[in-house]
Formats: sequence, C-alpha cells, structure tokens
Amino acid sequence: MEGFKHLEREGTDYIVKQYVSLQHIIVMIWALISIVVIINTSYLKTGIIMLIFSLLLTFVAFMPPRVSFNFISKNLTVANRGLNRRKFTYELNDFEGFGLQTIRFAIIPLGCFLYADFKNVSHFKRPVISQSFSKKKMQEIINELEDLKKTQ
Repeated sequence: MEGFKHLEREGTDYIVKQYVSLQHIIVMIWALISIVVIINTSYLKTGIIMLIFSLLLTFVAFMPPRVSFNFISKNLTVANRGLNRRKFTYELNDFEGFGLQTIRFAIIPLGCFLYADFKNVSHFKRPVISQSFSKKKMQEIINELEDLKKTQ
C-alpha cells in the first residue's frame, strides 16, 4: 500500500518522517543571534564561539532518530544519531498503543510528541516516534500506522 503522507517505504521497513519542533527553532534562533553579534557588535570572539557551539548542537545533538516499523518481522527499530548512536529494537507483540503528549504555554503549542507504549518499557524510556508543533500531524501518523498494521 503506497501513498502515505508521513511514512516512506524502504524495503520491508516503513520509515516515519521527522518534523521540525521547538528545539530546532531555538537552535536556529541562537545561530541567527550569534551571526547578528558577529556583524553588528564588537564582540567578534563571543559571536564566533556562539555560532560554532550552535552549529555543533544542530549537527550533533538535535538530529532526530530514524524510526522504522517492520510489520513482517514485527519490530520497531529506533536508531539514534548524533553523539548517542544506539539502536533499539522493540517487539510489536508487546505494543500497547501510542501516546500523544502536547506541551503548551497558555494556548501556544510548544511541541507535540508521539510515543510508542510497550508492556516491558517504562513510561520514561518509551521511544519517541515523531515530534512536531502540530497535533494534527501526529494524529495523521497514528492513523497511517494503524492502517498499515491492518493491511499487513
């Protein structure tokens, strides 16, 4: 079954697309502030250090994980990138459902995170499937994964 909006097929795996969230926006704003400090002030060294640090954070720490579902072998693989290069494999037989967490400041949504809940994984160590500003995108990912699970 093709035509998924938030899933990409790669062999027998379905890769979940990752979206921009609050931490990405903060680091980009920090990089822009450092560029402004370099250009408009006499604090050249401070601006260069801020720019290098923000670029390192962008490339190393805020790389989203590669999340793939394989319904043939019935597992979920979360491959972290950046400094913490670990690969976690979860059995879909222990899968309980999806958890959606929205963080808001007053009425402004700061981020929406989609988690996978498993029987043998604690609430604090459950894998993040995707994140975004929009709760609608996360619900669409849930719907596509459930449709895919039904067809397999």
